[in-house]
Amino acid sequence: MRKSFLFIIFLLYTHLSFSQQNTFNATIEAKGLSGSGKTLPFWFTHNQLGKYTTSSNLKLVTEGNISGSFLLYNDKIKLSYGTELLFCGSENRDNVKIIQAYAGLSWRNISLKAGSFADEEVLGGLSASNGNILRSRNYRPYPKVSLSTNGYIQIPFVEKMFRFKAEYDEGILEDNRIIRHPHINHGMFGVQVLANNTLRFSFEVNRYIFWGGFSQQYGQMPGGLKNYIRYVLGLKGGSDFLETDKLNVAGNQLGSYLLTVEKEVGDYHLELRVSHPFEDGSGMMLYNFKDNMYSFYIKKTPGSFIDEFLFEYLYSKNQSGNPCSISDKWKLPYGGDNYFNHGVYGSGFTYLGYSMGTPLFTPVEKNAHGITAGFKNNRVSAFHTGAKGYLSKQISWKAMLTYSRNFGTYSNHPNNPVSRQIYSLLQVNWKSKSLPIIISTIAAADFGSMTEKQLGFGLSFKWEL
Repeated sequence: MRKSFLFIIFLLYTHLSFSQQNTFNATIEAKGLSGSGKTLPFWFTHNQLGKYTTSSNLKLVTEGNISGSFLLYNDKIKLSYGTELLFCGSENRDNVKIIQAYAGLSWRNISLKAGSFADEEVLGGLSASNGNILRSRNYRPYPKVSLSTNGYIQIPFVEKMFRFKAEYDEGILEDNRIIRHPHINHGMFGVQVLANNTLRFSFEVNRYIFWGGFSQQYGQMPGGLKNYIRYVLGLKGGSDFLETDKLNVAGNQLGSYLLTVEKEVGDYHLELRVSHPFEDGSGMMLYNFKDNMYSFYIKKTPGSFIDEFLFEYLYSKNQSGNPCSISDKWKLPYGGDNYFNHGVYGSGFTYLGYSMGTPLFTPVEKNAHGITAGFKNNRVSAFHTGAKGYLSKQISWKAMLTYSRNFGTYSNHPNNPVSRQIYSLLQVNWKSKSLPIIISTIAAADFGSMTEKQLGFGLSFKWEL
């Protein structure tokens, strides 16, 4: 309790010190979460930036969040900053976590940002995977440096019809892994077509590359500028690479396509997303065209009983066919893409035990050394829905319901029989008229063979400074 009190005083001091800046936002939240099973319900711990471990069924936390920005050099450069700290007193010992801590500079349409920071929340926070099967808010942000455009920007000479955006990140994963301290490179490029004032089409490509690091089995993985170029360009490994990298591409590479259609109809915003994963050339060439996450989202002017509604369908069973498939064109084997897993970078697309993509893929439990050895379930068929709105001017609500059928993986962990699972959540918030305080109650229930039957309840008090 003493540390929690000092933590709150620190946040208040920081707030007063920076209160004269152009923009400033700060909150302090005290929250309690409990569950009837051995762990907390699924949506209590997932899509929460990896804040909570799944090692107990009780969490008592104090969370502080600070963000802001101000202008420099005759208002030409914008400096932004933010930090999010979590004090957890429910474990065997006090535990303070830095969830986010970053600073950034923006000039015109370009932004440079460094630190640990999450992707922006989209689709009202109702999506099972933040609108992209590969880019979720399910894990704690890792440290990185990012150079990007400030959203979509105009293309000269065709600015009335075409826009583009891009990101280039370089980071490092510092958790316990099979390959220790690997670098992770992320690139994104997107193009938007403005059909008219109310209709937009967007196409985006994301790619992640795990490279470098140290392996107990293979030793130091190749690094240096020459090899870095091989990784980024998706080339085969050179003479100092493992045989698997010489036959395929250097490092662990995976990505996704994202097609988005947006339409404004009166007071309504309609959005359709199709997110498609790929692990190798067969996925890039759409051999796994059946595997997608579909999101349909509706948003209207806030204030009614239902302001936002989302429906999603995830299908990832195909994976370019079984591992014995042979290409008619190239006469080469393909299939068994084994999403988010890798033979050398064996911890796969995880960070601190959480999936970095959709949370509906299930990582292997940590071993005695705290290492996660990839995913035991990535062949999934799931329906997910969410909604939010207002019961009155002061009372808002949010609800989510997920039903999934889980088939394990093609080879190592086939689920037989198929595991069926239901996850649900209901949250009701009350905002004071006279004080900057929000009180929330949260309830959740999980049923199925993936987890034991369990119920959960939570209560939080948030103070907006």
